[in-house]
Amino acid sequence: MNVVLNTEEANAVLALVTAQVLDHVEISLAAKQAIRDWRRDHAPGTIPLDGFTASLNTALGNFIDERTSRMMRTRGKLKVREGA
Repeated sequence: MNVVLNTEEANAVLALVTAQVLDHVEISLAAKQAIRDWRRDHAPGTIPLDGFTASLNTALGNFIDERTSRMMRTRGKLKVREGA
């Protein structure tokens, strides 16, 4: 499976995850402000968001590859290769 997020999609993931942390995790006000600052620094159209998108795509691809089984048919037999 091949999944590649564009910057808008990566920004949506970033916004959803940070919103969940800010709303549902008990952290200090300073930590909340640090998360807000980091999210602002990764706003759409910024170079840090481009880097975040590339890193997210790499991590997502690696995660999928590690958990994917590959199946091959050879003369009526089914072979399964883990984590191909």
